[in-house]
Amino acid sequence: MADIAEIRHRIKSVQDTHQITKAMELISVAKMRKAMIKQSFSSVYFDSVRYTLKDILRHSSDVRNRYTVHRPDTRTAYIVIAGDKGLAGAFNNNVLNLAWEHMKQRPVHYVVTIGQMARAFFESREQQVDLEFTHAVTNPTLHDARGIMRDILELYDRNLMDEVYVVFTRMLSASSHEPKIVKLLPIEADDIEADVKPTFSGEIYYDPSPKEVMDVLVPEYLVGMIYSTLIHSSASEHAARMMAMSNANKNAEKMLDALNLEYNRLRQSAITTELLDLSSGRFFSENDLYKKVKSNGKSR
Repeated sequence: MADIAEIRHRIKSVQDTHQITKAMELISVAKMRKAMIKQSFSSVYFDSVRYTLKDILRHSSDVRNRYTVHRPDTRTAYIVIAGDKGLAGAFNNNVLNLAWEHMKQRPVHYVVTIGQMARAFFESREQQVDLEFTHAVTNPTLHDARGIMRDILELYDRNLMDEVYVVFTRMLSASSHEPKIVKLLPIEADDIEADVKPTFSGEIYYDPSPKEVMDVLVPEYLVGMIYSTLIHSSASEHAARMMAMSNANKNAEKMLDALNLEYNRLRQSAITTELLDLSSGRFFSENDLYKKVKSNGKSR
């Protein structure tokens, strides 16, 4: 059985850990809200780009772009987005396992990782990481998205890959998020997530030309997709860490209640023992004094 000093030490240790997890929970809440605000500000523009691009692809089948043409080979590239650190429950494992299972279905594939946990995951499975981006998921910016898009398109233009998938975690709400795979290249109307309802059946005219319109829209669409996946992954990671730290705080409070109860029980037991020892000592002292007085009376 643990003694009072050991229980006191364990209580102090749990209290220190509880303070850390509480601070991490508050930080994750603030970062999650910040990421959601960034997503809401940017979604208006990028949703318009997606809507327009999907509308063009549906109504103008003769409009072509090098990023909408299918290639015969199946060299697949995966952009896998995970976190830079753990302590976020099953957030990293869910998205990385989804990517790994999908890769098994492709004979030839390339891996592009965003986040240190993604790189460590594939290295532990002896899977070569062909391109790596660090610190892009911590605080995503449009500059990060454009840099990633530029490098991916350079490899795609050099005919080193035939299709590109992005694997990320979509945030549905503060308490709900799911890993998801989205096809990035080549671009197809069915892969663009935009609710486009046909409102006319006429011919569409582009100024100055369909090719130039597509050349402007396609890069913006790709930047918007990459930026949106980065934002969703970042917000989902902070939400997962917030829930993980919240559960840790609840467990710490339960442990503290149990330890405090055990501490008070041991302390009460020690006090009772001391009182019994004091009472027993007083009884023996008074008894000895009585015997001594009695013996003195007889001697007289």
